[in-house]
Amino acid sequence: MKTLSIILTALLLNLSAALAADDFNWSRAGQIIVQDGGRLKPLDTFARELVGDIVGKDEYEGQHPVETYFRWMSDGSRWSEMPIIYLPKGDLHRELGLPTGHGSLYSIAELHGKPRLMQIVMEAQEAQKAGDKPSFTQSKANEILHRVNTLSMVFSHELPLYAPPLAGDATTTTWASMPEALAAIERDSMNAVKTPEELATLGLSFAGMYHSILDNRPDMFNTSVDLFIEAQHRILAQQPAIFSTLDKELLYNTLQPFFWARVLLLLGAVIFALSYKQKFATWRGYGAIAMFLGLAGYSAGMILRWMVGGRAPWSNMYESLLAIGWTLVIIAFIYELVKRDRIFGMAGSIMGGVVLWLAHYANLDRGINPLVPALQSYWLVYHVIIVLSSYACFAIAMVIGHILLVGAAKNKGEINPPLARMAGANLHVIQVGCVLLIFGILLGAVWADSSWGRFWGWDPKETWALITWFVYIAFLHGRSAGWLNWKSLAFVSVAAFPVVVMTYYGVNFYLSGLHSYGAGSSPGIPWEAFAYLIAEGVFLGWIAMQLKGKWGNTGPKQGTPTASNMRGGASLNTPAGVNG
Repeated sequence: MKTLSIILTALLLNLSAALAADDFNWSRAGQIIVQDGGRLKPLDTFARELVGDIVGKDEYEGQHPVETYFRWMSDGSRWSEMPIIYLPKGDLHRELGLPTGHGSLYSIAELHGKPRLMQIVMEAQEAQKAGDKPSFTQSKANEILHRVNTLSMVFSHELPLYAPPLAGDATTTTWASMPEALAAIERDSMNAVKTPEELATLGLSFAGMYHSILDNRPDMFNTSVDLFIEAQHRILAQQPAIFSTLDKELLYNTLQPFFWARVLLLLGAVIFALSYKQKFATWRGYGAIAMFLGLAGYSAGMILRWMVGGRAPWSNMYESLLAIGWTLVIIAFIYELVKRDRIFGMAGSIMGGVVLWLAHYANLDRGINPLVPALQSYWLVYHVIIVLSSYACFAIAMVIGHILLVGAAKNKGEINPPLARMAGANLHVIQVGCVLLIFGILLGAVWADSSWGRFWGWDPKETWALITWFVYIAFLHGRSAGWLNWKSLAFVSVAAFPVVVMTYYGVNFYLSGLHSYGAGSSPGIPWEAFAYLIAEGVFLGWIAMQLKGKWGNTGPKQGTPTASNMRGGASLNTPAGVNG
């Protein structure tokens, strides 16, 4: 053992001199395999999740997340005094009496000096024991304590787990932290028991990485990283599937597919909008290309998440939001191809880009985590995506409704060929949404019977999904019966969308039930929700004023074609007709 240590140490020093580098290779270090959160992942993923959780942003001071992790890990005593833990201003901030001089970041030392933090956490535990839901402040206190504990484990090298088992399935067996691995090496050395060479290599190369950060030696760091990765690969050589999955995850991290999808979709929306101008009428094809490329990037991201996680990527709030945007763009793109109507391309591109923006900037867990037991069912693939697709249809109808109402106001309430096509599109997409939603509800009932022993239990999510269906089916009935004309249907397609938002988002945070896997307590209705409701109220009020006295029969002027006899137009020949 002693001889092996001498040989490896000499090898490290010689390679460091021979392969001297000018900078730390953080990307290479990100390829180190770790165990965290119940699964294996690249260190790159762990570092991204760690930095996002601790500081509330993707990066800390412009550093690569892997660099931030290693600097925290190598000098914990200094970083424990630095303000790096994210705590937004609010009730908890005020209750702890924290200073306001350095934004929303605080140090472990500051938080440890606040005994009230532990008191609030204990109050939350007592509430849970009593069967009550913790308050928002108590939930936030739990989050802060989790960040403090996570960071403390990083400082002490207890997190993540680096050393794979020398035998057995590495994906199901608990790995060892580096302190545990080094202690094992020391025990074997004192007992004159031969420690496997790979484990010794891990220990020495980890020490090399640690000291190279403190000594600012990129050459030694890069060599140590290479030796560490090679040792891990030798230990895991009999389980090649691990490397295939981790390579896909590194590709996902590198490509940032959802970022590029967002850019391309919003670009497509702008191009589609410009193509309504006669000067840019030929640009519709460019908009379709941008939308297709955005959808391709979006699909690549979803497929990679599916392959890495080994399950459908719509099991938590972040992933379900991605799934809504994905199905929304797919549905809109299919309509665009079949109907040859740019309104679908514009609506789908707008909402797809907005959903991706919300998913990125909302405070949601982006990790590819193992499923909770209740979701480990093939029904997850079918029931959830069908219901989310119905929400996507209603979102498309909401966007079309906005555009249609503005057009109606400009045209003084009268129909024209472009508005006729939009009205037909609005009606048809609501019809598809209603079919998808009731089918999804029925599939959910079958899943509920197999999981909980009953088809229906008036769970809040079940109830609100049914309410949503009744709301939209009532609109379709009103349109069919002639009670609503094209303008009225556009109006209610905008006014009813908050019901969809409540069903999808609000139930998870404001009501308790079997479907509320997401998600914890809420501080009350967020200001963004108030802003959305106020903005929509102002918009609909303005439309009502513009169309005052013009809600009735304002059909096409003589000679104006209807949607049914125009290329790409959806028929409006319902009982109410265009004139209804």
